Amino acid sequence: MLTSKSIKSLIFTLVLLLVNYSGFAQGKKKYNVLFIAVDDLNDWIGPLDGYKGVKTPNIDKLAKQGMNFTRAYCPAPVCNPSRAALLTGVRPSTSGVYQNWEPWRRALPTAITIPQYFMQNGYKVVGISKIFHDSYNDSASWNKYYPQQRQLTPGNQPVNGFGNFDWGPLQVKDEDMADYKHVQWGIDFLQEEHEKPFFLAVGIKRPHLSWWVPQKYFDMYRLSEIVVPKVTANDLDDIPPIGVGMAKRIPEGQVNAATQNMEDHKFIIANDKWKQAVQGYLAAISFADAMLGRLLDAFEKSRYKQNTIIVFFGDHGWHLGEKEHWRKFALWEEATRVPLILVAPGITKPNSVCERTVNLMDIYPTLIGLCNLPKKG
Repeated sequence: MLTSKSIKSLIFTLVLLLVNYSGFAQGKKKYNVLFIAVDDLNDWIGPLDGYKGVKTPNIDKLAKQGMNFTRAYCPAPVCNPSRAALLTGVRPSTSGVYQNWEPWRRALPTAITIPQYFMQNGYKVVGISKIFHDSYNDSASWNKYYPQQRQLTPGNQPVNGFGNFDWGPLQVKDEDMADYKHVQWGIDFLQEEHEKPFFLAVGIKRPHLSWWVPQKYFDMYRLSEIVVPKVTANDLDDIPPIGVGMAKRIPEGQVNAATQNMEDHKFIIANDKWKQAVQGYLAAISFADAMLGRLLDAFEKSRYKQNTIIVFFGDHGWHLGEKEHWRKFALWEEATRVPLILVAPGITKPNSVCERTVNLMDIYPTLIGLCNLPKKG
């Protein structure tokens, strides 16, 4: 569990950096913000140590430009509560929002979200794709919002798994993918001239299930070279029933005769699909990385390069068989540790690393401080 001391680590670290750069504090400049959320991305990226051999050149490059937080954790290992907590500054233990199906705005009718607060302080605020959880996007939080496009799959029937727990190569171009279109909206925005400072939030949906991405990303990982996570025999024997239930969770709406009520790991082992599933996740990560690269290339060429703060994060981690568990929905390290990279011009030093334990909820007050906005009450 995170202590109150560790929760403040991110803020403390950046305050130190801010103090060391007095010119920024004196200038009171309102920096733009490029806020990048990647869905279901765990620590399998180059700047972290989750999987040796993962190919994420664009994430690697971004980490070298600023500060890489190696011990960042999500507020909750589920999309909706994690994003709601990050964007409102209210913990699930206070809001009561613990599940994906709970409308967070109903629980927090008066909460001021990060994008709302930036709007209140004169920013042009635009959201693209998944920032809040799917159907619970918040119209009050955006001057303009571009919704998610339909994700490509081969059809309605799963090919390698069951339900949305499925993966495989698509014989399509990157341009055909929804994430390509989402990023293109962000690129178009960066190519425009903006009179006000802006807050641009871009959601990249992969590597969220299903892991269907163009063939070339599967080709980056030979099946014969895939290494599956190590799993200790009888690892769940000393786990209380609630923990075993987390590991062997059968996702809601995905129990049917075809799967014989199998939980994910049992299905993977019974059908000898472990390496194929890991390959699918890695391919989806590299696809997401390529989409990030397009966005960052456009940013580098834009007029906003020198006065924009970049925040890059994953909303929660992901299991690929550790503890006999797949997906998120658990409190172990694999489901809670996340990527977090911050690039702040003139403040963060290139290729810097913070190994202190931090929480994604620290992003809200940190951005307020970095952008010289009034302290939120």
